[in-house]
Amino acid sequence: MLSKANDLFNQILESAVEPFGLRSKDFIVLTAIDSMGPQSQQQLARSHGIDRTTMVSVVDGLERHGLVQRARNPDDRRKYAIGLTSEGQALLRHKLGPAMLNALDTFLEPFTPEERKLFNEFLWRLVHDRTPATGSPGGPEPAGG
Repeated sequence: MLSKANDLFNQILESAVEPFGLRSKDFIVLTAIDSMGPQSQQQLARSHGIDRTTMVSVVDGLERHGLVQRARNPDDRRKYAIGLTSEGQALLRHKLGPAMLNALDTFLEPFTPEERKLFNEFLWRLVHDRTPATGSPGGPEPAGG
């Protein structure tokens, strides 16, 4: 059921960002850069489960749209850090953000406000409130391993 819910949300998100000439992966990358600052393509790919070849395509497309720019990483001149342009920030905050909220509203439409709150709490716990023994992805590794 989680997989089906994920597929449904991805369809809704794709429809929400399509009028801007974007795909859901584009939105994910833009929001990741906005929240965590400029990053390498490898960091973005790793942290969001996007294969490296697809990430190159995503960043190239965003760069063509003038939404991101590559700049030399000051810590390693061989690498680039991908950052938002002012156009990327404006699109994200003024158009994509509201479109995402509408997509989320559409996705959660069957729920009452109380159920939405519970659903968010349950998702948070599933993702973030793991004990080290569970070996959650991105979380602490179990001891002795």
